[in-house]
This record gives sequence, structure tokens and C-alpha cells, in this order.
Amino acid sequence: MTCLRRTCAALLLGLGLCLATPAMVSAADDSAAAAVALQIAQDGRVTDAAAILTAEQRTVLGERLAEIEARTGREVVIATVPSLAGRDIAGYARDLGNRWSIGATDDDGVVVLLAPSEQLVRIAVGQGLEDLLTDAVCRDIIDSAMLPEFREGRMHEGLAAGLAVIDAHL
Repeated sequence: MTCLRRTCAALLLGLGLCLATPAMVSAADDSAAAAVALQIAQDGRVTDAAAILTAEQRTVLGERLAEIEARTGREVVIATVPSLAGRDIAGYARDLGNRWSIGATDDDGVVVLLAPSEQLVRIAVGQGLEDLLTDAVCRDIIDSAMLPEFREGRMHEGLAAGLAVIDAHL
């Protein structure tokens, strides 16, 4: 993910939804996000730094991600973070993808980033997948598959539902 130009984001506020736009991202936010993202070490396909998933849930999601990669050749990872510490989620997701070299070969990786304390979720897509996972598709995945589960406190189910739809588009 050398360049994650386009990414999809949703701001979860109660039952409301606000979409972050590229205009909201500043260079300062990107630098700060890079610094915070460097502190999170990748832990396989599912990095649960927010500690919201059980070991079994991480295993199930990791196996699903491995299946997607084996079948499509596209690398998809999930990361949860305890806090963005005021950072922009777009820059944070991009920096994680770049640091971890997600989809580095053909810039065709996907980072699903969940920051539960800020109630933010983002699907960051490498350039090589922008035609398959457009901004509109990512918004729809978040709105229809993930948010209903997240609103009920079912984080694992929301991530699994989002993965199923991402998989269908790959």
C-alpha cells in the first residue's frame, strides 16, 4: 500500500453517520497519524490493539482473511486501535498499510481499521483495488454490513460481515 489515495470512512456517532472526506485530511494530521501508527506492531492478519476481540474471534477472522488472500491474491488485514489520539483515521489507516506493506507488490491491499473508543471505522484501499472497492462501495459496506452490528456492540460480527462483502467484491 505504497499510496493509499482513496479510502472509505464512516464516523459512528450513536445511530448517526458522517462521512470523512479527503478535504478533511491535513498534512499535520498525516504526520501525527504516521507517528502513532508506527507504535502499533502488526500481529498477523488481525491486530487487535484495542483488545475487543477474543482469541477465538481473532483466529476465525484470521482464517477468513487467509482464505481471501489464498483465493484472490489480495492481502486484507484488520486492525483495532485503543485510540487514534486525535489523529485522522484516513492517515492512520494509510500509514498502517504503508508501514506493514499491505498489498505492497501490486498496491492491492486493504486495511480495515476500527477505533472503537472514537467510534470510527475505515476501509483503506490500495490503488490497485480502487476500481473494485470504490468510495461508494466502501461506504455501503460500512453502512449496511458493519454499522448495524457495531451499534449492537457486536464488533466481531460487524468485522466479519464487512469482510464477507469485501470478499464478494474481490
